[in-house]
Amino acid sequence: MKPRSIVYVDGYNWYHAIFKHHPEWKWLDVQRFFEVLRPREEVVSVKFFTAIVDEHRESSDATERHRRYVKALRTLAKVKVILGKFQDREVHCRADCRKVYVVPEEKKTDVNIAIEILSDAFANHCDSIVLVSGDSDAQPAIEWVKRHYPAKRILVYIPAIPSERASRRLDYYTKIGVDCQFLPLENIPHCLLPNLVKTSTNGDVVCKPSCWSKST
Repeated sequence: MKPRSIVYVDGYNWYHAIFKHHPEWKWLDVQRFFEVLRPREEVVSVKFFTAIVDEHRESSDATERHRRYVKALRTLAKVKVILGKFQDREVHCRADCRKVYVVPEEKKTDVNIAIEILSDAFANHCDSIVLVSGDSDAQPAIEWVKRHYPAKRILVYIPAIPSERASRRLDYYTKIGVDCQFLPLENIPHCLLPNLVKTSTNGDVVCKPSCWSKST
């Protein structure tokens, strides 16, 4: 039998690292992508952590596009979407203007990822843990699993486009003996969802946003 693998995706992190540069990739079938990427393992679950952008603005185009994608992801049998939230934070300009700006800040995602990793390891839901994130916030949870469950394989993928990889750090995890590498991107264009995704037995569908189509 293939070893069981659970993938934990920091959606906000890999959006800014990859998908804002490639809008034509945003309609990604994450289940298929990781099944293709990890052929020697049985991907039993892909846990996708995100927060709805501009949730308080019902008329926001970005909110509507994000909600469509979340609906599409929830149709995939092995995908579990775990939502955090955005919370406004006041930021003081350090330049001469000294103005105060309100900046939305994502909350709960780092804690949600850590809790899911620890609980899955403790309950023996997987043999392999695959984390997709360029942040170091999950490092304590990963280190705890490595120390208490040394038989479990742990791999961290850092999402980054090739031109930005030189500035990204891998040592958060390599220094604790965890395999850490850049996320391979070549299969993404071949693992997109269909333009229309059926979301219910009644024939309801969600449509890929037109601005996420490949630029000409």
